[in-house]
Formats: sequence, structure tokens, C-alpha cells
Amino acid sequence: MKRWIANVAALSVGVTASLVFVEVGLRVAGLNYPAFYTVDAVRGFALRPGAQGEWTREGRGEVRINRAGFRGRDVDQSPAPRVLRIAVLGDSFTEALQVDEQQSFVQQLQERLASADHCSLRRKDSAGVEVLNFGVGAYGTGQQLLTWRHLARRYRPDWVLLVVYPGNDFTDNEPISRSDRPVFVLDAQNNLVVDQGFRQSAAYRWRMSLPGRALDGLVNHSRLLQLLNEAKNRWASRVQPDQEQSQSVRPQVPRTPVASDQAWRLTDHLIAALASEAQADQARFAVISTSAPEQVWPIASERPSQPFAQEQRLGSLLAKRQIPYLPLAPDLQRQADQAGLLLHGFKGQSPGEGHWNANGHRLAADLIAPWLCQL
Repeated sequence: MKRWIANVAALSVGVTASLVFVEVGLRVAGLNYPAFYTVDAVRGFALRPGAQGEWTREGRGEVRINRAGFRGRDVDQSPAPRVLRIAVLGDSFTEALQVDEQQSFVQQLQERLASADHCSLRRKDSAGVEVLNFGVGAYGTGQQLLTWRHLARRYRPDWVLLVVYPGNDFTDNEPISRSDRPVFVLDAQNNLVVDQGFRQSAAYRWRMSLPGRALDGLVNHSRLLQLLNEAKNRWASRVQPDQEQSQSVRPQVPRTPVASDQAWRLTDHLIAALASEAQADQARFAVISTSAPEQVWPIASERPSQPFAQEQRLGSLLAKRQIPYLPLAPDLQRQADQAGLLLHGFKGQSPGEGHWNANGHRLAADLIAPWLCQL
């Protein structure tokens, strides 16, 4: 028995020493895979308050999440006197982890509005402009509405901009129960009702349990656990072997999934609710839509025959509710074609796919700023 105990003790010491050695080695090497997301009781998941590090899954961006849980520096909930404050709600295109914060269209929009000589948004005695980025990857309009209710409205913005990604925001609003997030549905009286059934999922209950929270905290502080977690995430999202393309095969143009009429009805009601609630808090409201990869695909002949059909349908809904709307895709397509620019995709990836690169963010800010100044 004594020999067995001694062997177990020696093994434990050896394993512990090895783990400490690996942990120290990863820190010395600068390897860091912070967990940027965490479980959220209201929205299912959200950005992790205080997380910092480099995003490398697509593009490469230095990321800072403030203590309140949105990208950027810490800001006071009450804006300073005479400061124009704009809250931007959206998904991963707004969140923009793929680029450095200063390259995101949100930060570039702030710079352009602050330096604009003639802008109706700013008072003559303006003390500055703040554009706050409340975007979170994979959010649909329902989670953006909840972000407004439980976070963004506390910051008392003068304007609220809802940024819609036509690639999947409408299908994200399908009234189908999800295990990772709340879902909105319409009752018999066409009132919005939020279904929080995701709280009953095994994954959510585990992550909210004491052991789950403890493990989450460890992952956030241990470089070794971060590396293992990153490996797990990349393995889970890997392309299946039969779907892989050889480098000699030209990538296929992406296709946006078609949302049901029910999803469109929900989108209409969700945007109307967000507009109404923003206006009740004395904030003006507008909608902007980004581009999807196929709309600005590098080979024009491979684009859809009606690339802006969803923008037209969304524009009709918003016009009935007298909500200002700027569809970016038509102008982005024209400018990309004229200058021969790629707006989506990053070095080492298939050209034209994925999120906006620096070109996409810069052109978006160029288009949004003057449009806002004319409202």
C-alpha cells in the first residue's frame, strides 16, 4: 500500500510539474486563445466582459471587450454634455473581430462623423461623437432587440442603428426552438413573445452549474485550457472530408438561404418593436444592411440574377413604417467593381468569402457617414 501511494504521489507530482511547465511555456511563447464569448441568461450567449486578445479564426484582429460586455473601451452610461452618442446593434459584421478595432466600420464611422464639416446630427456646440459597438456574432434581430433592452439602452444614445446582414439575419429569425438562444414568436394577437426554452438545454444547465462556471473561469485564465478549447472548437467546425475542396478547384459563390414568410413577419415585428422602444427613450432609429459575399463576388457573371431582392423586400417593410434605411450592397458592389477591390475574405482564404476585410469596413463607413448626416 505504501509503495502504491508513493507511486501515485510521484505520478501526481510529475503530471502537475509537466502541466505547469507547459503552461509557462505557452505564456512565454505568447500563445493566447481567450474565450471571447460566455453564456448569458437573457440572450443565450454574449461577449465576455473584460476579454482581451487576438482573434485568429478568420482574419486577425486585436480585440478588447469592455467591462460591460461590448467591444471597445469602457464608457460611462451617461454621455458627456453635447456629445452625440450612437448605439450600433448587429451581428458579427458589426462586432468585426476579424479586424483591429480601429479598422471596424463602427470606429471609422465615429471618426468621419467627428470630422464632418456639415452634419445635421451634430449640434453647433458639439463636444464630440461616440459610436458604441453592441454587435455580437451570430445574433439575429431578436437577440439584438434583447441587447437593446438589457444593455444598450442604459447608455442613453441619441441614435440607434440596426445593422442587418442579409446573409443570415432573416433565417436567424425563424420561429424554431434553439438550444443556444431565445426565440421570438408571434401569439394569436400578433404580439411578440420570447421563448426562453434554451434554458432547459443540457448545455446551458451545465454551463450555469457550479462545475461549469468553475471550468469556464479556468479556461479564461489558463493558456493550456485555452489551447485545448480552441482545438475543440476548430475540430467541431472543421469541414467534412467529402466537402473539402482541393486548392486547384476555384471556390464556389456562396448562396444566401431563403427565409420563410413567417421569418419575414417576425423580422418586421422585431424591427418595429426596436424602433418603438428606441423612440420611447428619445433616440432616433435607422436601419442599415451590409453586403453578403455573393452580392460583391469577384466574378460578376457568377452573382445571383437578383442580388438585391432581400434589400428590396426589407426596404418595402421599412418604408411602410417610415424607418430610414440604407442598403449598402448596391453601392459596395459598384465601388468594388470600379476599383477592383475584394471586400470579403482575408489573406490565406478563398477570395470573396466570409466577413468584411479592411476594404469592406472602410467603404461601409464612407457610405454611412454622409447618409446619416443628411437625415
